[in-house]
Amino acid sequence: MDMVLVSTLSQGIKAHLGFEFRLTKGKPYQSIFQHDINYCSLIRGAQESIYRRWFTSMLKVGNFATSCPIGKGYYYLHGWTLDANYVPSFFYLGDYRISGRFFYGRFKKKEDNPMLECSVEAVLN
Repeated sequence: MDMVLVSTLSQGIKAHLGFEFRLTKGKPYQSIFQHDINYCSLIRGAQESIYRRWFTSMLKVGNFATSCPIGKGYYYLHGWTLDANYVPSFFYLGDYRISGRFFYGRFKKKEDNPMLECSVEAVLN
C-alpha cells in the first residue's frame, strides 16, 4: 500500500472497521462484526487491543504516523503479513474482508463524509 495524505488529520479522527467472512470463493461475504475506534488513541498506545498489536506489527514494514496530528506526506506499508499469534482463536479458516472508514464526528451509514476508505482482503488458512 502506498498513499499520499494531502492534508493534516487532526486529533479526533475515528475509524469504523467492518469485518466480513466467507467460507469459499464464489459465495458472498457475510458481515460478522463492526467496531468504531478512536484512531489517535490507538496509535499512541493509550489502550492495548488486538488493533494496537496489528498496528505495531505494521510499523515494522511501514511508516505510519505514531502520534496525532498526522501530517501531510507519503505513507506506505510493504510486505506486511500478520503473525498467527495476532489472529483471534474465534476466527474461522476462510476469506476475510476488513474495511475501514476514517471520519470525524459520529459514524452514520448513509450521511457521513469519510476522509479515507480502504479495504484489505486476506485468507486465513
